[in-house]
Amino acid sequence: MKRQIDEVDRQLIARLQENARMPTAALAREVGLSRSAVQERLERLEKAEVIKGYTVQLGDVAKPVLLAEVLIQLEQKQSAGVVGALQKVPHCIRCLAVSGEYDLIAEVAANTPEELDGVLDRIGEMSGIKRTSSSIILSTKFDRR
Repeated sequence: MKRQIDEVDRQLIARLQENARMPTAALAREVGLSRSAVQERLERLEKAEVIKGYTVQLGDVAKPVLLAEVLIQLEQKQSAGVVGALQKVPHCIRCLAVSGEYDLIAEVAANTPEELDGVLDRIGEMSGIKRTSSSIILSTKFDRR
C-alpha cells in the first residue's frame, strides 16, 4: 500500500532539493519537528523510494562545456539494445523514451567540440539506430529539477 506524503514531507523534500547536505537538526528546525522525527521521516521516504538518492549539482567551473540533445529514431524493436549501448557511453548522461517521430532523447556532455563530434558519431553508428538529430544546448533558462 502506498503511503501518501504530507505537507511536512513536502517541506523536507523541498529543503533537501535546495541543499541535499542540510543537517538533520537544521531540517528539524525548519519544519518544527524533533531531529529524531525528521530522521524517521527521511528513512521512511528513502525506504518508500520517494527519495531515491542525493546528488551533487556542479558549478560552472566543473560542468562540461557542451551539452547536446540527441533525438534518436530506432529500427523496429531495438530499444533495449540501443539503451544498453547508450548506458556504456560515459558522455551520455541521460536517456528518455519519448513519443512521436523519435523514440529516444539522449543528453550528451562533452568538453570540446571534437569530443562532442566523436560521441555523436559513435551514437549515430550504433546498431539499431535508424537516424539521429542533434541540437547543442546554448544555455539553460531555468531548471526545476
